[in-house]
Amino acid sequence: MSRKNLPFVFALACLLTPALLHSQDLYMFRNIRKAYDKGTRAYDGRPGPGYWQNHATYSIDVEIDLPTREVRGSAAIRYFNDSPDTLKMVRLKLAHDLWRKNSQRAYELAARDINEGVNVRAVRVRNAAVDKFNQANTFLDIPLEQALPPGQSIDLEIDWTHTAPAAPGTPRECVCDSTTWFAAYWYPQVAVYDDLHGWADMPYNGMQEMYNDFSDYDVRITVPGNVMVWATGIWQNPEAMLTPEYLNRYKKALAAKDVVKIFAPEDYARRAAFFKNQEKHTFVYKAEGVPDFAFGFSDHYLWDARSALVNPATGRTALASAAYNPDSKDYYEVCQVAAKGLETMSTFLPGYPYPYPRMTVFNGDDGMEFPMMCNDVSIYPRSPVTLTVHEMSHTYFPFMMGINEQYYAWMDEGWAAFFDVMVSDTVAGESLGRLRNYWDHAGTDMDMPPVTPSRQLTTGYRVASYNRPQAAYLNLYQMLGYERFHRCMVEYMNRWKGKHPQPHDFFYTWNDASGENLNWFWKPWFFEWGFPDLAVGRVDTDGIVIENRGTMPMTVSGIIEFSDGTTERFLRTAEVWKSGNLSITIPFATGKTVIKVALDDPHVSDTIRENNVWER
Repeated sequence: MSRKNLPFVFALACLLTPALLHSQDLYMFRNIRKAYDKGTRAYDGRPGPGYWQNHATYSIDVEIDLPTREVRGSAAIRYFNDSPDTLKMVRLKLAHDLWRKNSQRAYELAARDINEGVNVRAVRVRNAAVDKFNQANTFLDIPLEQALPPGQSIDLEIDWTHTAPAAPGTPRECVCDSTTWFAAYWYPQVAVYDDLHGWADMPYNGMQEMYNDFSDYDVRITVPGNVMVWATGIWQNPEAMLTPEYLNRYKKALAAKDVVKIFAPEDYARRAAFFKNQEKHTFVYKAEGVPDFAFGFSDHYLWDARSALVNPATGRTALASAAYNPDSKDYYEVCQVAAKGLETMSTFLPGYPYPYPRMTVFNGDDGMEFPMMCNDVSIYPRSPVTLTVHEMSHTYFPFMMGINEQYYAWMDEGWAAFFDVMVSDTVAGESLGRLRNYWDHAGTDMDMPPVTPSRQLTTGYRVASYNRPQAAYLNLYQMLGYERFHRCMVEYMNRWKGKHPQPHDFFYTWNDASGENLNWFWKPWFFEWGFPDLAVGRVDTDGIVIENRGTMPMTVSGIIEFSDGTTERFLRTAEVWKSGNLSITIPFATGKTVIKVALDDPHVSDTIRENNVWER
């Protein structure tokens, strides 16, 4: 190299910060790289100086007609364009067009529920009626005669009706019986316009879940007078609706450390009057800064509730509730499980205070999450702990962290699967968590690298979204240890709380927060084809040779049995594979004869188990 080039090389080296150097090993799609070029995202994992996201406020009136299953609604939406772009249209999501004839669907739905989809009765923009709009692919595109410039807002109004599906097993929602519903995707919602893809364009097909902006909701839900409604947000008018006895129970539950039975079996037995108005009444719920709104209702469900301490430093609590069918035997435990789960997640893992004031686990027929609401089936005689914890943990991912599940489902489902084990076992006080069987699928044609956009996946969706990332996170936790792992997790959430992180924002943040380039770990687990496989290679005088015959770095854990009847355990974290070596040696006490070696950690997804045992 000539001397005249040295100043240039030195200047270039100064520009290549450690964060940028750490980023170069991870492949990035060209269209995603544009966001970094524009400064909306940074190579150290932080939001860039030009980061932006849009939001809206919703004022919604909805009424339910039980005999016909018709939902009638009217919404006033104020949409804020915080982007640098001038918008020539606004796109709304009409998820209930999943049931529309000829809509795209990931799997077959009950023929009797297929209908005309969402009936858009009226659209108004800036108080002017709009006659021309395009309703297709579960979207409603509204052209704007006057474009929406950056920094401005626009007022939209829409009136609609749709019919709720009644067949069992409908995705994410539930007409559980003639007077009990869980309403999931029930209202027109503004689609996300972001710095990565512009307007979201993935039709809702029943498989991939949603991607939403953070918005404020003021919702009025009108139902028959004997029906109770539980919903996202805080109930605004209990004093006007509940009779004194039940209002007192509700208020008691807000501060109670033990479960309060607000609606109990004996209350129904004596035909108690829960509500002042027995003809028709309207529940008012408000929620701020949430990415979605759901509700459930029933005229015969039990209601348990108690307070959960979610921020010991400030004393802040959240109300944990269970609303359930008296015949669901496992649900009598769910309120207590939910409260313990919120407290455990707030203080242990992810170790970040639960961000909302309410959580209701509603006895529906699915396992599905919404802000402050879960639609969970009864799973008796199994314990309800894991399902309850799994769905509640989605509060963090994708709700507090606005994950795009249509592209990156592993960024929320993988974490929920991780909490299945770590939090469920802590709440239950026993080994109860669900280990996803990644070992059965690893290395097969069902096993795709998780960075493959979820919208491109069909049969491989669950392996890439749940099984493989759960296995990766368990290995990462063992490698970093609780303190370091927790520090990285908190830093990630502090940076991206209330925002929309994508995969590299996660990887770069953890590299930065850990003080280590972890790309050697991220690449095989999230970017590459391969499979995990450890084997006991041989035993010699130097020790026990453990071979990595797969492609992924994993925890090495097992037990040595000696001829004198004694045993010795060994554990090495995935870091032993950091240099790319294919084997390590585990020493053992001198003067002893090894008769058996077994790799036996249940949290390690070892694909080929036949080579995990060596016997003399």
